[in-house]
Amino acid sequence: MKVLTIANRKGGAGKSTIAAHLAVEAVNDGHKTILIDLDPQQTLEGWWGKRDNNDIPLTEANNENLKDQIDKLSVAGFDLCIIDTPGDASMNARSGIDVADLVVIPSKPTAPDLSAIGRTIGIVEEAKKKFVFVITQGVLTSNLNFQASSALSSFGKVAPTIIANRAAYAKAMGAGESAANSDKKASDELSKLWNFVKENVFDEAATKNKKKLVA
Repeated sequence: MKVLTIANRKGGAGKSTIAAHLAVEAVNDGHKTILIDLDPQQTLEGWWGKRDNNDIPLTEANNENLKDQIDKLSVAGFDLCIIDTPGDASMNARSGIDVADLVVIPSKPTAPDLSAIGRTIGIVEEAKKKFVFVITQGVLTSNLNFQASSALSSFGKVAPTIIANRAAYAKAMGAGESAANSDKKASDELSKLWNFVKENVFDEAATKNKKKLVA
């Protein structure tokens, strides 16, 4: 099982929105996926509680039992666990990063958000974890997205698509759904984002399989 953690020390970056939508994309792609919400605000859990579909389970965990929970989920046969973390440097946030195979760091393309991103990068690098960025709440008519992508690319990989500031995302989070169900442009964004994340979170397994085939 792979663990995908969504993290940013700065609040308001869209962590829960990214976690929820990536979970839907993963399930639609055939991956048995489960959620863990370590954020006391429980935005992800609130979204999950509104869902009519029971295709994505959610399990309780905290910083003290998270590693044990991850082991149990792996034994249970899950392909992917997506963890939402709080926008701070608490033990919940750090424990979510510590168990990750890949950390996705969402960021709005604004100067305050970009200037604060170093605090998150520092925690992730301290934990020696692989990470990627995704630009969220982007304004399509602005050149801020390109500037943000250029700035973030100096630290690591940036998703090739932005998650635009669309009403469909807010509506979906309030209804326990995916914006892909109601907005074609959002659907395209999410598909591209998932393919990028999938390539990065599952690449180690793919490499091992290739080595076995060669042997």
